[in-house]
Amino acid sequence: MSPVVGVGAVLQKTVVGLDDSESVIIFQSSSEGISVEDPSCGQILPDDSENLQINESVEAKLKTMYPEIEYVILMRLCEEDEIREYRISREDFNRLDIGVVAKYEVYRSERDTIKKILEM
Repeated sequence: MSPVVGVGAVLQKTVVGLDDSESVIIFQSSSEGISVEDPSCGQILPDDSENLQINESVEAKLKTMYPEIEYVILMRLCEEDEIREYRISREDFNRLDIGVVAKYEVYRSERDTIKKILEM
């Protein structure tokens, strides 16, 4: 079976904290800049962040407040002219900037999760 590949432009990056059945937006980044959505996490993010990136140290601090952290990007697909939300690894989340066009592979069983970034 051939992989499922897509191409899209990054519109938004979001860091989400999961606690039991509740999900809380912690940080969000778009063309307007980075916003802190959870005030209790405001001091964790480095001040010089232009592209929202979460290093291991920041992730460890977030995990003291939320049992699970998810990284989500919003993409405008090039071929289908639609907007789609994807879960993504922290490493690939950090690689992508707002406005960047990326070619990526998604899991066949989980079309809302990016398996890997193929090229940017």
